[in-house]
Amino acid sequence: MRNAFLLLLLLNILAFAFQSWIIEPDEPVDAMSIDQDVPGLMLAESRDELPAEPVVEEPARTGNPGYRCLRLGPFARETDADQVRLSLQKREATVRQTAEAGRVWVGHWVQVADQGSRAKAEAARDKLAANGIPDAYIVPGDSDNRISLGVYRQRASADQTVRRARSLGFATRVDDRYQAGTNFWLRVRLPGDRTLNPGEFKTDTGQIMRTETIACADAGI
Repeated sequence: MRNAFLLLLLLNILAFAFQSWIIEPDEPVDAMSIDQDVPGLMLAESRDELPAEPVVEEPARTGNPGYRCLRLGPFARETDADQVRLSLQKREATVRQTAEAGRVWVGHWVQVADQGSRAKAEAARDKLAANGIPDAYIVPGDSDNRISLGVYRQRASADQTVRRARSLGFATRVDDRYQAGTNFWLRVRLPGDRTLNPGEFKTDTGQIMRTETIACADAGI
């Protein structure tokens, strides 16, 4: 028993000596600082130190939609221009009437094409006159020997004459006919939200109206 105790004591002494003299002690490791790419947190109190964002104010809206200006015409008769002017003024438009010298539209001119010779043109004229187109005549001074069948204000009347002439075997054409005179125009200033359809202002002359955009500074209204 005594020998066993001494043996254990000797083993403990040897183990202590081994740890103290042979095994190297652990060296302390310094803490490492690692850079982060995450932005730091901002305390709620620090927001007061930031510059205030600029406030953009929207321009005040007005009830004025602006204006746009047009020229409407031409009118062959001043009375027609007056009638349309009164109608536009009822729509809160500002209107100024002007007159210009130039070509005045007369109507739709129905003609039979070149007959090749004076003799053939005369024969064609006689045939047309005998079949319901009494106004047919050979165009004076025309080397093409064309035959005029009449000038019509209404397109429907012109088309009716065309159909009759074609039923007799004649080739026809329809041109706009003009003569020197005075055209009447309306310079119109409209509120920006209003529209203008020239088709609304047809007159009994059958003349086609058109609109042209112009600068309001040039409208004189």
